[in-house]
Amino acid sequence: MTSEQEDLAPQVPAIQSEEVSEIMGLMEEVDLIVVSVMQEDLAQQRLLPFFNEESCPGTTFTRNDKFGLITIDYGNSCVSVRSIEKKGTLTIAYSGEFLSKGTLLTIGFENFFLNGNKMEGTSTLENLGYQASTKSLSFSSKLEGLQLTSTNGKRYTVGHNYVRDLKLSTEETGFRIYLKGSGSMFTHSSDRISFEIVKPVKYMQECMELGLSDPTEGSLQISSNASQKTMLNYESDGCNVFQ
Repeated sequence: MTSEQEDLAPQVPAIQSEEVSEIMGLMEEVDLIVVSVMQEDLAQQRLLPFFNEESCPGTTFTRNDKFGLITIDYGNSCVSVRSIEKKGTLTIAYSGEFLSKGTLLTIGFENFFLNGNKMEGTSTLENLGYQASTKSLSFSSKLEGLQLTSTNGKRYTVGHNYVRDLKLSTEETGFRIYLKGSGSMFTHSSDRISFEIVKPVKYMQECMELGLSDPTEGSLQISSNASQKTMLNYESDGCNVFQ
């Protein structure tokens, strides 16, 4: 990962580019949990070998099709086979079939922690359509006012508006996730940044299987409340992201 500072003034932004990457990766993990769970009942129609949430010991699932609600309870803490630690409860309210265009998924966080980071609020996924010819599934992802407390106690308010293209597994490669869109975050001391994805940000199955949620390609332009702009470029050698 490399960054290019447009304003060379010595002032250091209160929110670092590494924090942006980490929080983006956490939200990708959450959405991947949701998509993994939603395809569990597809039987022979399963799209790809998504991660099995039951690999986190002690996890309980409750599904109520009458009310369109799934509850995933990770209890007091569990660690998955990918070494991802989860605690608390996620809820998924769904408006229709997982693969139906227009289906809305509303994700709720109840005392939920991911790798020690606490999340409070809701986010929304909408199915924008499945293209059988390209094995591609598109979702919009909207997040507004999510409260995130990091492992060091720093509190953020996070928002984003993405379009996510999910290229499904083939015989040659695992799935690929491509993000487009923008987002923002600020701390309770009023430090604020916004970012725009200039080149689609790419996540790879083989890296996420190792518990690595860093992108392998793409670029962001980050703007701070100090009128500084930074171009953040992701490059990688396999799953080893370097800076």
